[in-house]
Amino acid sequence: MNKLLENSTMTVEELIEKLAQFPPNTPVVVKGYESGFNDIHSVAEENIQLDTNTIWYYGAHGLNDEQLEPLPDIPFTRVAYLSSYNHIAEEDWHGK
Repeated sequence: MNKLLENSTMTVEELIEKLAQFPPNTPVVVKGYESGFNDIHSVAEENIQLDTNTIWYYGAHGLNDEQLEPLPDIPFTRVAYLSSYNHIAEEDWHGK
């Protein structure tokens, strides 16, 4: 079994350790879509445009399926991206 799937729940201690690598004023974002909650399995730096999506089923920030290019006049912001997926899902769409 994939080690990531064996212990997919990140603890507060682990999250604090990872987030401590970022400046204190760095925004933290999560994947937006549908409902429910998932365990965090990684933290990564991303450079995204904030407040770009007004369509409800897209996350508020970044590119989407209809907007493939960055918007002019909106700066990129360094964020800490908390990545997650449904580790008990029957479908394997997340590639883990």
